[in-house]
Parts: sequence; C-alpha cells; structure tokens
Amino acid sequence: MKSTPVLLLLALLFAFSQAPAQPSGKKKGKKEKHDKSQPATLSAKEQTQLDRLFLEAEKAKVIEDWDAAIKNYREVIALAPKNANAHFQLAQIFYSQSKLADAEKEAFAAVKLDESNKWYLEMLATIYMTQGRAKEAGATYELLIKKFPNNPDYYLNLAYLYSRYGVFDKAIKTYDLFEKNFGVDEQVVQEKKNLYLRMGKFNEALAEIKKLTDEYPNEPEYMLMEADLYKAKGDRDKARDIYNRILEIEPDNPQAQLGLAQLSLRTDTPEQKTENLKGIFENPKVNIDTKVSILIISYIQMNNEDSVKRKEGIELAQILTRIHPEESKSHAVLGDMYYIDGQNDQALEAYLKALSLNKNVFQVWQQVMLIYNIKKDWDNVLKVSNEAMELFPNQAMIYLFKGGAEVQLKDYEKAIKSFSKGEKMSTEDLKLRAQFLANQGEAYHSLNKHTESDEAYEKSLKLDPENAYVLNNYSYYLSLRKENLERAKQMSAYSNKLEPNNSSFLDTYAWILFQLGNYTEAKDWQEKAMKAGGDKSGTILEHYGDILFKLGKKNDAVTYWKKAKEAGVESQTIERKIAEEKYLE
Repeated sequence: MKSTPVLLLLALLFAFSQAPAQPSGKKKGKKEKHDKSQPATLSAKEQTQLDRLFLEAEKAKVIEDWDAAIKNYREVIALAPKNANAHFQLAQIFYSQSKLADAEKEAFAAVKLDESNKWYLEMLATIYMTQGRAKEAGATYELLIKKFPNNPDYYLNLAYLYSRYGVFDKAIKTYDLFEKNFGVDEQVVQEKKNLYLRMGKFNEALAEIKKLTDEYPNEPEYMLMEADLYKAKGDRDKARDIYNRILEIEPDNPQAQLGLAQLSLRTDTPEQKTENLKGIFENPKVNIDTKVSILIISYIQMNNEDSVKRKEGIELAQILTRIHPEESKSHAVLGDMYYIDGQNDQALEAYLKALSLNKNVFQVWQQVMLIYNIKKDWDNVLKVSNEAMELFPNQAMIYLFKGGAEVQLKDYEKAIKSFSKGEKMSTEDLKLRAQFLANQGEAYHSLNKHTESDEAYEKSLKLDPENAYVLNNYSYYLSLRKENLERAKQMSAYSNKLEPNNSSFLDTYAWILFQLGNYTEAKDWQEKAMKAGGDKSGTILEHYGDILFKLGKKNDAVTYWKKAKEAGVESQTIERKIAEEKYLE
C-alpha cells in the first residue's frame, strides 16, 4: 500500500566499495571514449609504462601500502597530467588517512578534468561535508542533480545538508524537486513536516501529512500522524476526533488509545482518566513497555502521597499482570506499586513471582533483600543474598545485605568477610565503601576487637567525614570503653550538628559528658534526648538514672531505672541498680 521509502540515514561518508575503480591503461573503444583525461599522444612505450604504474599502484593499494600507491599514482600524473582517475585514486587514499586538504586538492583536480564522472563529484562532496563546508558541498550536490537527475539520493543528501545547516527553505524546495521526479514518499513527507514545524508553519506541516491521508484515507498510521500533529498544536478536539475515527477502523489500536488517554490527562475527570488508562492496560496489543512507562512516570517516580492514586496504580499494575502474566516486568512493577503503598508482604510476593520468570534483573533481587531486611527476617536475607551472589557476584550491595544478616545472626567473622569483599568492590563509590568499613567497625566491636574496630571507623570517616551515624556509633563505642573521650566528644558534637534532635545522638553526647565527669551538662543533654522522643528508650532512661545518681538524686535515679526496665532495656546491671539503689558500671 505504502510507497517504498528511499530516504537514507545519511552518514555522508563515501562508500569506496561502491565506486568502481576507473580502468587503467589503454583499452579499445569505450575506454578511450570515456576517459577524457587520457591524452591521445602517448607513445606505445609511454602507454606500457602507464599501464605498469597503474598496476603497481593498484597492487599497493590492495595491501594498503599507501606510500607505494601514492608514489605510483603521482608518477602516473607526471607521465599523464590530465589523468583524472589517478587524481581520484589519490583523493580516496588521502581521505582514508584523514588528510582532507590533500584529498580535496586531488578530488577537485579529478572533477576539473572530468566533470561528467559522478564518482569524482561524490568524492568531492563527501570531502566538503567532512570539512564542514556546507556551501561547497551543496554546490557539488546541485551539480550532481543537474547532471544525474534520476538519482534520488542526491536530492535527499542535498536536502539533508540544507536542513542540517538551517537553510530550511532550500531543503524544502529540494524535497519538492524529489517529489516532482519520484512521487510522494512517506519519509520525505515526514522530513518536510518536521522542517515546517521548526519554521513555525503548522498549516504547511499539516498539508504535508494530508498528502498521505488524502491518498490513503483509511490508513491508521497516517491518521495517527495527523492526530498527533493536532495534539502537539493543542487542538485537542480535532485530535480526539481523529483518534476516535481510528478506533472505529481498529478498535484496539494502541497508539490511538494512548493518544486519547494522554488527552484525557488534561481534560477528563479523574474517573474518565482512570477508565481510559484501564482500556490501554486491558489491550494486549499495547506494548508492555508502554504500560510500564505509564506506571513508572505517573505513579512510581511520583512516589505519590495520595492513597487514592496509589490504589489506582496498584489496580493498573494488577491488570498488567493479568494481561501479561508471563512477563517478569509486569510482576516487578506490581511489586513496586505495593512497596510504595507500604504493602510489603504483597510486594514480596510479586517480586518473587517476577524472579521465578526471570532471575536476571538485579533490582528485583535487591528489593526482595530489602523487604526481608525490613521484616528482620535475617535467615531469608542471608538465603536470598547467597542466591543473588551466584548470579551477580560483582554487585557490592549483595554483600551489604549478606553481612548485615550475619551480624544480626551473630556470625561476626563471616560478616567481616562479607563487608570486606563488598568494600573491595566499591572503589568507585566512596560513600558505599565508607559504609562497608563502618559495618566492619560494628562487627569488630561485637568481637571486642577494638583496635580493628577503631581502624575501620577511622578509614570510613576519611572517605565520608559527614556520616552522622558513623560519627555517633564510633563515639559511643569509645565512650563505653572510656577511651579517647575528647575525640569521641568532638565526633558526637558534629553528629548532633549534622542531624539535630536525634534522641540517640543526644544520648551519646550526654553519655560522653557523663564519662568525663561533667554530670550537670550531661543531665541537660539527656533531657534534650528525652524530649526528642527518647523518653520511651530503655537505654536513654537508664542513662538518665545514672546521671541523676551521680548528681546525688538517688530516689529519682531509681525511679528512672525502673522506667528503663519497664521499657525493656537490655542491661546486665539494671536489676542490681534497682535492688541495691546505686550506680554500677
């Protein structure tokens, strides 16, 4: 039905293999008539020498001995100065070596000697284009069109050249000449439409598309072009009318459905928009990637706070899995929608289904590990991380989850190995590498390997000196050991500056002051910690009781130790403190 497109994706690089080598030496009849540059006065001896030089040049050219080839072609020119073919061969060689000035000189000489040879003209045009000399290249293509009007590529190349350099009116005139000689072509129409739009001439752009719709009035592809043009202009009514006419011809045309849905996003009620989108998602002919893109752009990337919108996104994703049940990405995007809505169990189920269909998408594995991590299901975090590691051994994040699960399962030695492997893989991501080092510090602390723990924390802070959590944890562990307390105080103060009103950070600073014997100031900071939400933390309550005891308020201290016990504090001394009514290390 449609015309065969002839518009080339023009790279404008000369295809040497397509240009037949010009005959060398003297031949009867056609050769003598064709080669205008061949002098008729060569002696038999000179002709023999000329043939030998050409043969040697061609041999050298085949084996890419360019120096020998150039030498022999130059000797040909010295013997026969008007030999256009030798100049052409030299132009080819110099062009391949990016010696554009030399190539231009030789190509120009070939054209001057034989302007009727299209290969010479094409070579010269290509060189001009490579040099960015649009005016000269255009003039050369105009000459090619004049001499060889039946070659469609010359029109297309010239039009491309004009459009590339912003001479839109000449580009359009050249396309007009193409159509006059070769008829209406879809891609040429598209090019002209785009040029008119760039010139701000909507009506002319529309007239180009109408050439196609008039010739093929019920061809949905061309109707879609027209509708999209009206939509781009903002004439929604006309665009909607054409989309509806397309759907009368093809009720499940995906582009028309999508076009209507896009129009509805601005004009329809929320209910109408949702119904239009459902129509798209129910249509099995609509590409799944189009549907996934709608969910990602309109629902997932928005991370919508609106519960109604989240519910709508989930409903569309559910349709997606029903229409494309064997597509892993449909279940993965459903998992994303559930995860955004806080439905982690349903998200996990969807992600696991996605993995059962395709195990090769790392992001899905990562989401599964993340959800198990949130659920504190450490056995499954470890299991899944080991499975993912088989497929993605170079993904550092796997070792972060794996090591974290091993810490929680108190397998600290294995955790250190996991964190160490992950750290070695994170050389380009300094923050991630710093996190691995901090986690090593945590694991070493749990093994009472304090020297190694401190070294890991120090390395971490060199890479990421403003990580408030690392600053806090490291300073707290130093305070527990009553070591390097001034350094601990400095780090803790900075963590509180980076993240004010964090009850844990405030408690750490108060506890460092306590260890330094500054009980009055420690009390002030511990009260800040309780006001920031720490009044429900057993550790913070116990610390407050310890501070009060040191300030001589024994009864108040016991009261807070009891509150700490009720809050579930994990302390080896809390029972004795209450029973003996005194502070214990």
